[in-house]
Amino acid sequence: MNAPHPIRTKSGSLPYAVAIFISAFLLFQVQLILGKYFLPWFGGTPAMWTTFMFFFQSLLLAGYLYAHLLADLIPPRPQAIIHIGFLILTSVLFLASATAWGSPLTPDSHWKPSSPDHPILRIAELLLLSSGLPYFLLSTTGPLLQSWFAKAHPGLSPYRLYALSNLASFLALISYPFLMEPWLALRTQAKLWAWGFGFFVIASIYCANQLNATRTQPPCDYDDSPRSVNPTDRRVFWICVLWASLATCGSSLFLATTNQICQNLAVVPLLWVLPLGTYLLTLVICFEHTRWYSRAIFQPAFVIGLIAAVYLLAGGAITNMLGQIACYALILFSGCMVVHGELARAKPGPEYLTLFYLTIAAGGAIGGVLVVLVAPRIFTSFAEYPIALWATALFAFLSLMHDKGSWLYTTKYGLGVIAATAALLPGLITLVIHGKVDFGYLFLVMVALSGIYLVTRHAKPDFNRTKARAAPAFIGMAMLLLGIVFFLSSTLEFKNSILARRNFYGLITVEQIHRDEPEWTAYRLMHGRISHGFQFRSAAKSRWITSYFGLQSGVGRAVTALRKPRLASSSSRNLRVGVIGLGVGTLAAYAQPGDYFRFYEINPDVIRIAQDERYFTYLMNCPAKVDIIPGDARLSMERELTAKASQNFNLLVLDAFSGDAPPVHLLTKQAFQIYQQEIQPEGIVAVNVTNTYIDLQPVVATIARDIGMKYVFIHFDGDDRVTVYNDWMLVWSGSVVDKLGISISTPDLLRTAETRVWTDDYSNLFRQLR
Repeated sequence: MNAPHPIRTKSGSLPYAVAIFISAFLLFQVQLILGKYFLPWFGGTPAMWTTFMFFFQSLLLAGYLYAHLLADLIPPRPQAIIHIGFLILTSVLFLASATAWGSPLTPDSHWKPSSPDHPILRIAELLLLSSGLPYFLLSTTGPLLQSWFAKAHPGLSPYRLYALSNLASFLALISYPFLMEPWLALRTQAKLWAWGFGFFVIASIYCANQLNATRTQPPCDYDDSPRSVNPTDRRVFWICVLWASLATCGSSLFLATTNQICQNLAVVPLLWVLPLGTYLLTLVICFEHTRWYSRAIFQPAFVIGLIAAVYLLAGGAITNMLGQIACYALILFSGCMVVHGELARAKPGPEYLTLFYLTIAAGGAIGGVLVVLVAPRIFTSFAEYPIALWATALFAFLSLMHDKGSWLYTTKYGLGVIAATAALLPGLITLVIHGKVDFGYLFLVMVALSGIYLVTRHAKPDFNRTKARAAPAFIGMAMLLLGIVFFLSSTLEFKNSILARRNFYGLITVEQIHRDEPEWTAYRLMHGRISHGFQFRSAAKSRWITSYFGLQSGVGRAVTALRKPRLASSSSRNLRVGVIGLGVGTLAAYAQPGDYFRFYEINPDVIRIAQDERYFTYLMNCPAKVDIIPGDARLSMERELTAKASQNFNLLVLDAFSGDAPPVHLLTKQAFQIYQQEIQPEGIVAVNVTNTYIDLQPVVATIARDIGMKYVFIHFDGDDRVTVYNDWMLVWSGSVVDKLGISISTPDLLRTAETRVWTDDYSNLFRQLR
């Protein structure tokens, strides 16, 4: 069959390219817009973003299923008519919801969750309500229009349109934190997105009309069409399993990396974009043309990435934020290049295009299920990250085994390379972590390498049955060694733990410290790798005020000074204290009879552990009245103020970090305006700005100045036994601090003039890096 005229074919592909580009761009912009909008509603946890990704992956799978069924079961012209009707119906419903809310995509505050229970289901409900139908329609575009393109323009590769769609998604991601987020309010972003959706609908209708007006032709091979994969044979099931497994590995690795980055850094769009952008970039590279993926380059790079991952899991670069981010990004890039490169090599001809995309989408959704739903329920750590790396290595090997022309079989030392790498891996990792390698290990490695050489020196540089039979044993041994190394490196983090809990809000552990000194033995609560307070076990020291909250800390000096008799009469010296972030309840040690302490805590596991006298007794021994309010503090305070029940705190303490990730939604102008209403006119807001990576001092100072409050910075080095290094900001109105007589040497804060006020619409994490 003769292919269409080249000029006509290329010019006719432009509408498809435009529609697919717009749809892919909008698909990922809406995720960032809604992620930013709903962030304050769910406490800004890392799991919120991975839940978002799981929801959208599931909806993407539904869209791909619709496209596959429509393209496979219905003739081309009726397809176009059905899809046009769907486009028009979705546009009408979207316009109706936008009119009802006064803004597209962003529901008003009446939809905010009233309780912290079942956050995953609540997020899914809100996303389905706000963007479900438009997103579903956008998700059908890639496979459906590529199917139409393959019928109307045989001889051209539709997979280049897939690369284009991933490029559009990548551009949507990198443009958001630099062009959209810093300059445009969220409602403005939503309106621009709605206009883009309108252009997408017009472009899609044009393509559907073109399909109606064009005589479609049977698909034929194209320049990049593979010859080695044919799903019509009896291996169809196993080929689909391979496609889905490779896609699952890429999705799981991307989501697990996102968890790792956000757990100890911050939950902000810029850090969401990095792993997702890396993931998409590998799809662009691999599907643009198979020549862009080289096994000789990316598979050794992934081996180096595995060594770097073990180093990070064992606690390497813990204080180097940029180093951690760079390592995680390079590991993710090399891993995704391997799985997506193998996926691109295994793609079928155009007649099975929608089945291929449906299988890939299913694999992506399976990865989301494993990371978002399964892992938090069966693991008490972020074990899905090393497991995803291990699975990526496994399916890279299986892809090599599936391809009889791979280096595994055709090179003389293919199997020897695998065995040698496996033998060297433990030693290399030991060298990276500890800076030395045991001599006995080196001797065993030399013996093993000599044996490998003797076994493989007579091997022939081509495929034979002996290599095929030996490959599973070699690969199995390599995977076993890699699994053991990952297991041992991951357990280093929990070697002192006596309790571990993981839920939607992250990973928390209780560990015993100073085991060899009975009089100083203590239990410490950890969120990720960051301490959230500790208490000594001995009765004599159990009431000591420890960690960030000692008498010389900012909050300690504020509490002590607030009790001075010259500020108030003796009958009214009792304090009302609000604390955002319970930790182990250390601040309850400041309480006296007649005081009132109100703790706001979003993580139910933290509440249970702090109240469990087997671990911590600050709350149990507190002489004051104590209330613990479950749920996000900001939402709880908003409900209190709506009910006209300001708590009139003398002191409001903000200490709500997740790992070392700053709670961005609690550090905005709108949040501080809520705090103003919850404190007395002479009250103080104390903000813990201690952070390994981010300088939050200018952020708080700029907000305070913007809303007409005063501020002071207090630093205390601690003694590294009872107290630790800590930084606090005190924010107040009136003359309360002057009356309290706090005399602090405040460092130069003139740089705050260059810091833009953080709001719910704007925050710039990277500008505050230390």
